[in-house]
Amino acid sequence: MDPKDMVVEIVYENKDGLFPLEIAAGIEKRYGTHMTTREVEKIIEKNKKLFVEENGKFKSPTHF
Repeated sequence: MDPKDMVVEIVYENKDGLFPLEIAAGIEKRYGTHMTTREVEKIIEKNKKLFVEENGKFKSPTHF
C-alpha cells in the first residue's frame, strides 16, 4: 500500500483530527510500517486537497 493511502485511511477515520505524531503512530500500529512525522508532513504537504489542518491537527475535508 502506498504511504499516502495509509495516511489518508488513518486520518479519514478520525473526525476530530490527528497530530502528525498520532498519524505516524496509527500507521505503525495498523500496518507495522515505521513512518516519521516528517514523512507524514511531506505526504500531507503534497496532497493538500485531501486534508484540512485545524489547530495543528489534520482531518478529512469530508468531516466538515
